[in-house]
Amino acid sequence: MATTTAALPARATRTVRPIWAWYAALVALMAWGLGAWIDELHYGLAATGMRDVVSWGMYIFTFAFFIGLSAGGLIMASSAEVFGIKALRPLSRLGVLSAAACVAVAALMIIPDLGQPFRVINIFIHPNWTSPLIWDILIITIYFVFSVVDLYLLQRHAAEPSRWRNVVRVLAYVGLPTAILLHSVTAWIFGLQIARSWWNTSLMAPLFVVSAVLSGTALVTLLALCAERYGKIELAEDTRRWLRGFITVSLIIDLFFVGCDYITVLWGNVPSDRSALNLVLPGGPWAWLFWVEWIVGGVIPLAFLVVPRLKKLPGALGLASVLVIVGVYAFRIELVVLGFINPLTQYPPGNAVGTYNPQTSSFQLVGRYHPTWIEYGIVIGLVALFAALVTIGYKSLHVMGPSPDAKHREEPAAAVGKAAS
Repeated sequence: MATTTAALPARATRTVRPIWAWYAALVALMAWGLGAWIDELHYGLAATGMRDVVSWGMYIFTFAFFIGLSAGGLIMASSAEVFGIKALRPLSRLGVLSAAACVAVAALMIIPDLGQPFRVINIFIHPNWTSPLIWDILIITIYFVFSVVDLYLLQRHAAEPSRWRNVVRVLAYVGLPTAILLHSVTAWIFGLQIARSWWNTSLMAPLFVVSAVLSGTALVTLLALCAERYGKIELAEDTRRWLRGFITVSLIIDLFFVGCDYITVLWGNVPSDRSALNLVLPGGPWAWLFWVEWIVGGVIPLAFLVVPRLKKLPGALGLASVLVIVGVYAFRIELVVLGFINPLTQYPPGNAVGTYNPQTSSFQLVGRYHPTWIEYGIVIGLVALFAALVTIGYKSLHVMGPSPDAKHREEPAAAVGKAAS
């Protein structure tokens, strides 16, 4: 078919051994992450690279990254129904599956950041309704439940298109603002911090939402391309064109928003505002984030998406999607860590780092942050959990296939043709 994603029975049946090797690798990574978490529980947060100066690290910027992936997946899936984009409807269930898995992993990412996991109970026992954190926990819980219900009903819709058509449409109209609200609340956790000028901007929520659409669509694209490579489906050219368009437009808007923020800080030239930006601009100690975000995750994928000769190359869409995700992750690192590097007050002897080393000072005037193997282990283990959830969901739910509505329309036509013959 020209406009749907259809099964191709002519492809050779693949052996089951590679999938079990894949599962074994994921289990090994998850075991590593569990071991790292147990080690952290024993030694406390001192086993991480976080200290009093830089108190948010790899857990938080990865949390924000996965929240964006989740919101973007649901936004793309809901947009297919709300705006009538038929070419994207075959990917709706894959997008919702990705959204549910991402938000589950994002929620788990908070637990090791607490140090003592039982402290999360205090959020529910003694909620502070003036804090964006409690609203973030609330919207994450609602969002996860909604994603699971949405995926279930989409599965029912695939089996009985005529019966569940209106329900799926209503869920799409609810899901789109819910996904936008999810990432907006996460953005307000940063943007409403008046004392942190690096975060305190009204652009934070729009920037988070557009980067969510960007990274979430790129992730769904990668998952669809993997399904095409290792499964028995084929992406229609119309579907590829819409995915390419979604990524291109959201990437341009994302770079525009970040550029506007940079220009505003540079033009104002307020020392406290520029202190964080100077760290990431070329020549600064964190300049590698600038190059990864703007060149690796911006200019290069944009070229593979819009330059006619480049976008026709095999794997161009997949490569652009990978680079976009890398660029968005670099932005999350830049956002979280650089907000802490220069403390609000820099008076001698500085802030205590909580550890003693005879070769260095126990106090810091400027923050330093390097993730430890424990942080890498826990994050990699949770990423492996995400991969396992998506793989199991894809294999057991068969979330890719022709659009239920298209299939429903074809069946009467096929019956009429058979009767006529």
